[in-house]
Amino acid sequence: MFARKQEKKAEQGQAPINKVKGLTRLGKQIVVALLLIILIWPLTLLLLWGGNSLYAMLDQTQFPELSPNMTEMFNAVSPTASPQEKGRVLGEALVNRLEQELDSSFGWTVNDLFFMPTSWVDNRDNRQRGAIFATRMLVNFYSTTFAKYGSAGTENKNLKEAREQYFPFTADSWWLPSSEKQYEKGIQALEAYYRDLDKGEAVFNVRSDDLYSLFDFIVGREFLDQPLGMLVEENEQLNFSKLDDHCYYTQGLVLVLRDFLRTLVHLYPEITERGGQENIDLAFRSMDKICTFDPLLVLRGRHDSMLADHRGKMARYLITVRERLNDVGQSLRR
Repeated sequence: MFARKQEKKAEQGQAPINKVKGLTRLGKQIVVALLLIILIWPLTLLLLWGGNSLYAMLDQTQFPELSPNMTEMFNAVSPTASPQEKGRVLGEALVNRLEQELDSSFGWTVNDLFFMPTSWVDNRDNRQRGAIFATRMLVNFYSTTFAKYGSAGTENKNLKEAREQYFPFTADSWWLPSSEKQYEKGIQALEAYYRDLDKGEAVFNVRSDDLYSLFDFIVGREFLDQPLGMLVEENEQLNFSKLDDHCYYTQGLVLVLRDFLRTLVHLYPEITERGGQENIDLAFRSMDKICTFDPLLVLRGRHDSMLADHRGKMARYLITVRERLNDVGQSLRR
């Protein structure tokens, strides 16, 4: 009897100890879980940063400077050059970005099939979509305005073929024919136009009112308003996965525009003289910011959120470009 009482007391004395051990084990699990939650974001960001850095070593993602071939063209042709030389250089600047994309590490990836690794690099794809859009629009203007004597002039057959058949071709055709082949034919058609220029069988004629018309076209509905509308779309109307698409599409468009306008301003100094050096400088400064846009992750901070609104930043840069170029155009009109 006495022994049974002693056993009961011993059991009662051990129960609190087991509970304490159980609580201690649960506390350790909670601490580990909290540490994992705290560490998972830095580790995820570190992996993203490492992946982006590795990719940037293989394929360029920021474009702070003009490409070397553009600089070489600048040095080769002065504002006093002949119309034929100016026509060639301006045309080459117009398709420079497209050629860079076609000749880049992974080539034209918009039309890559779903099982190809490059089909997942959508930032690059959207940059290329923006680049071909801008190329189409500027080739249209070049062919119908700069390469004619007035509105009643005859359009060069090679330029007409390039703007109507080759550059408007869809960006995502893989075969029969592929998008790359069509764009390369468009570039070849421009080269045929240059040969016509050299033989005196084609026209390159830029007047003051043509320069005004160009700037009016660039800042209008058909050109810069198109990407701007994508950037200012309400956050609630846009899927998170589409945020970066619109930003990189804008970057591709501006890469083409920057090449073209830098060449134009170099060849025609009266644009700066009449439009104002400050307007030109601020426009190109904002273009450079767009061309170097490459955040680790594109976010959409809402209203008074602490998160960044990357589309909003791009929109502000693009608005600055548009307004400054509009001021230049209005100055040329006077």
